[in-house]
Amino acid sequence: MTKQLELQESDYSPAEVKKAYVAILITLFIIGFIPILFRISESSISPNATIFNRLWIPTVVLGLWNGLLVFKGRYSRGVATQTLENSHAIKLFPDSYNLVLLLIVAIAFVGFQLLWAWSLTQTSVANSEVLHSVTPLFTTLVGWSLFGQKFDRLFLIGMAIALIGSIVLAANDFSITIDKLEGDGLALLSAMSWAINLLVLEKLRTQLNILTITTWNCLLGTLFLLPILLLAGDELFPHSWGGWLTVMILGVTVILIQTLITYSLKWLSSGLVATILLLNPIVTAILAWVIFSETLNLLNWLSLFIILFGIYLATFSKQSVKT
Repeated sequence: MTKQLELQESDYSPAEVKKAYVAILITLFIIGFIPILFRISESSISPNATIFNRLWIPTVVLGLWNGLLVFKGRYSRGVATQTLENSHAIKLFPDSYNLVLLLIVAIAFVGFQLLWAWSLTQTSVANSEVLHSVTPLFTTLVGWSLFGQKFDRLFLIGMAIALIGSIVLAANDFSITIDKLEGDGLALLSAMSWAINLLVLEKLRTQLNILTITTWNCLLGTLFLLPILLLAGDELFPHSWGGWLTVMILGVTVILIQTLITYSLKWLSSGLVATILLLNPIVTAILAWVIFSETLNLLNWLSLFIILFGIYLATFSKQSVKT
């Protein structure tokens, strides 16, 4: 019993927690470029085709990498062989329970992107951003009701302040009209899909390693999206080198984002990760300011400081960091 307790305590590392925060900050920076890359890609192919290419490319890359690990594991000798054979990285076929969870993650991940892209055709960007800001609320409610997660008052206050800051960012252009209700509903469903994705990833993180989770997420997402594209009659692939370069970069971002988020979920709760990701519109706005010389107004900076203050409070919660 003592040995077991010692092992459990030794898993916690402040240095790893700091790395988890750095991983989320890098994720925010990468996500900030995605709308810009999507804008470039959609000049040659549809948004759905862009998402499809963004998934099958990392599927091939990760599949080859897993194959290399299998080859290396079979033909290496000594300790290296034993280590690889016992590694999750070369266990390409998870058990049925984890496979169901991986399927949920893939559907939620693809659904989040499709619903978000669809919502932007039916409602304003401001409405979509406001409704997406409730993702931490969904993550917290579902985590509490279905997974038995607990959240103290400090975390809830910090999350609420961050939510207010995110809503303030787009509140100036937010409007509720009958013709936008369908798009608003799609944006809300997109936020729910992203929350489910984070929660199930958090569950999978205790069962499988990062490489296995990311590989299956991309593979199942590709298989889920392909029939939709074929039925819609969309062109699957770009026709120019510029288009291919863009979707390849987008494919790399999937690997990086999924890897970094999955890594951070070992040490940080999904609720805190979702709250930190509220900074995404601000980061995008800052990048647009730097790259395209777009204007940042006082409301942008005010929202940034409100969200940062909320996140700062949430990080002091006992339930935010897994010890």
